[in-house]
Amino acid sequence: MSQALPRRSLEAAEGRAAAPSFRDFVEITKPKHQFVLFTGFVTMRLAAPELPWDLALFTLLGTALAVASSHVFNQIFDRDIDALMERTKNRPMAAGRIRVPQAAAFGSVLGLLSLAVMAWKTNPLTVLLTVAGWFVYAVVYSYWLKRRSPWCTLVGGISGAMPTLIGWAAVKGNLEAVPLLFFAFMAIWQSPHFFALSLYRADEYRRAGIPVVVVRYGIRSTLRRMLVHGPLLIGCTLLLSAQGVGGAFFLYTTLIAGLLYYAGIIQANREGEKAAAAWGKRLFHASYAYMLLVFACALV
Repeated sequence: MSQALPRRSLEAAEGRAAAPSFRDFVEITKPKHQFVLFTGFVTMRLAAPELPWDLALFTLLGTALAVASSHVFNQIFDRDIDALMERTKNRPMAAGRIRVPQAAAFGSVLGLLSLAVMAWKTNPLTVLLTVAGWFVYAVVYSYWLKRRSPWCTLVGGISGAMPTLIGWAAVKGNLEAVPLLFFAFMAIWQSPHFFALSLYRADEYRRAGIPVVVVRYGIRSTLRRMLVHGPLLIGCTLLLSAQGVGGAFFLYTTLIAGLLYYAGIIQANREGEKAAAAWGKRLFHASYAYMLLVFACALV
């Protein structure tokens, strides 16, 4: 059961807080998570090597606005549990520096601007995918599942993978095997990436009462589940190579990187609970490097 702070306590904190700064409003959009724009740019370039600069610019802008908007609503819904976790307790919503009406208005404006940009510069499929990505993250993941089910991670991964489809659809107006495989890679990648984070932040998730896998089923179960995801990620890169992405360089570089990443997961399982926190931190950073390498190699 969640130990989240009562809403009245948060409202009292909001009442005592100083006026929010520009930096606070930037922070509630989680700008570090805009790395997903790179994945959308890669699929755009693969769809059209001679990519029109204006289409690329406005598609990335519309995607960035949608991602930012969904993160604002995520922090509105999570402000009580964020206040209980060391890494999130100083976020503007959790600390009471931004009021809920202010954040809701800001997030709504960002979302409407995203729709306007996408409708103006892209096509109906791209608009639909953008709306779907926003809805899955802001409503299905943040509002509905995060406090109820360990499956929330998988659902959140679907949203995080959506820019791969948005980028391709903006250029071609359809979906083919290549963007769908990149989408699968990102959706699968999200789970072991988050599992690694939860291994070295387990106490915080437990204190906040968030039913992630490490809280609901324990450390060993979390490690075993990561063993399942590793081969699936490697399989996605092999299938992308079979589709002609990146040539031999992509095939061998991503295969070696995937095997090294998986070797780390295997070693973490061998060492078990006693080293789980340390391995979680290593694998969390390693997963970022692996994912970025896969997309970078696709451009070469």
